[in-house]
Amino acid sequence: NDEGLKALSARVVRAAPDNLQAIHMRAKVLSGCLGWEAGPRSAAEFKEAASHLDRAAALCPAPVMKAQLAGDAAECRSQAGAM
Repeated sequence: NDEGLKALSARVVRAAPDNLQAIHMRAKVLSGCLGWEAGPRSAAEFKEAASHLDRAAALCPAPVMKAQLAGDAAECRSQAGAM
């Protein structure tokens, strides 16, 4: 469920704070963008997702993926700002 995924993703990032896949997963869970029935998200969750996406972009060696992650971070910030 949604709350379980939030808790699990937080534990994964604590266990692997420099792992690109862990950080990206946490961002996707916080933003509700994984394709499941996500509940409503707060501005704080979108902001945290944006921070994780920025971190993932910094760790990513692939230029195209780095740009996609940066764009996703900007979208999360936009969502937060609209609230």
